[in-house]
Amino acid sequence: MKRFVLLASMLTLGGPLAHAANPPPAVPAVRYLYLIRHGMYDRDDRADDRVGNGLNALGREQALLIGARLASLPVRMTSLASSDYTRALETAALVGRALGMTPAPDSLIHECTPPSARPDSLRRRAPDEQAACEANLAAAWTRYVRPAAALDEHDVLVCHGNVIRWFVSRALGLDPRRWSSMDIANASLTVIAVRPDGGTRLVMFSDVGHLPVPKQTWTGRGAGWGTAPAPRMGP
Repeated sequence: MKRFVLLASMLTLGGPLAHAANPPPAVPAVRYLYLIRHGMYDRDDRADDRVGNGLNALGREQALLIGARLASLPVRMTSLASSDYTRALETAALVGRALGMTPAPDSLIHECTPPSARPDSLRRRAPDEQAACEANLAAAWTRYVRPAAALDEHDVLVCHGNVIRWFVSRALGLDPRRWSSMDIANASLTVIAVRPDGGTRLVMFSDVGHLPVPKQTWTGRGAGWGTAPAPRMGP
């Protein structure tokens, strides 16, 4: 009888004979890449495209709005990187102000034109220039599109339309030369998720829900409802 009482108490009190509850299975961590296209600018072909062609007034408004959107999300951003071109750096600075972060410049995600399925987009690009761009983007892909460690990670990349469209093409398993078949808005949000096995999933592309329609500008005519003036813009 005493043995029965002792055994019962050990089971009740979690003694050595009691089995601890199995811990819940760990949720695999995911890396989220938030790809932000720089805000609008007035292109000057006479300027050095790396150091010139900064944001105009509308571009600064767009940057503030995408920064506010990111800051309102129920996640904490892990990192903030930016192309080293002025229009991207200026956009990233305003986004960083909203997030309380300082952007880190990265030349791997700067403006360039990779090989395209549309010959008209390559009129002014020499083959070696296109190849160098593609090599740069491939290196950027290796740097950023990698599995998270133990917890979800949220990385913001402020860069350019060509860079984002190339990333999206590759994330979808398409021929990267298809990038030129997509239109993308200034200060838009594109999100790519990187699974633990390294696979990718497109969460959203060129989302402009944070921008009022009069403040939406696109490469070309975009979705067709552009109410703001459409100056000649680069990618």
